Amino acid sequence: MTLAPYYDHAGIQIFHGDAREVVSVIQPGATMVTDPTWPNATADLFGKDDPEGMLASVLCSCSCVRLAIQLGCDSDPRFLQAVPERWPFFRVCWLEVARPHYKGRLLAGTDIGYLFGPPPPVRPGFMLVPGRVIDHSSDGRQSAHPCPRKLVHVQWLVEKWSDPSDTILDPFMGSGTTLRAAKDLGRRAIGIEIEERYCEIAARRLSQEVLL
Repeated sequence: MTLAPYYDHAGIQIFHGDAREVVSVIQPGATMVTDPTWPNATADLFGKDDPEGMLASVLCSCSCVRLAIQLGCDSDPRFLQAVPERWPFFRVCWLEVARPHYKGRLLAGTDIGYLFGPPPPVRPGFMLVPGRVIDHSSDGRQSAHPCPRKLVHVQWLVEKWSDPSDTILDPFMGSGTTLRAAKDLGRRAIGIEIEERYCEIAARRLSQEVLL
């Protein structure tokens, strides 16, 4: 079985399809940076009926060395038991915003990155793996996806948890924030997304030389 990419330019590829099927075919790169569907999702997201099972299925077919999984502060982390033991837990990272917002009684100002696997090789300026970054921008929603993540946070995860030679994989690509982060850092990347409308949004974001 071969798959033709939906988008393929300058070391960045998008595949339109179910990650549980696509990952085993393309067997991509060394580091996964992703934001999977979480257990208590209220948005209409693919896989929300069994997010743990979907994550487990993708990871069992994946050959990546390292994982960075980003969740919101109100996402139940217990579904991360789907991560196979071959990826040892490394640490949590606090992905903060300088301007938090309210969700009912919840003050939402922090996402959390969970790092699994061996740390990337030491290189100048990257001796240690830190655990905190703050987005000081005043940007609002950065894409049309119902659950967008901050580009600053994803860039930080890509930079701190991968080697420059790694290909970055996001099997739950959404509107392409991980791919845009990888492009801005000069990395190769592969994204997989089951909804074609988000593939198109991601392709448009990647075609921009300066992301607005």
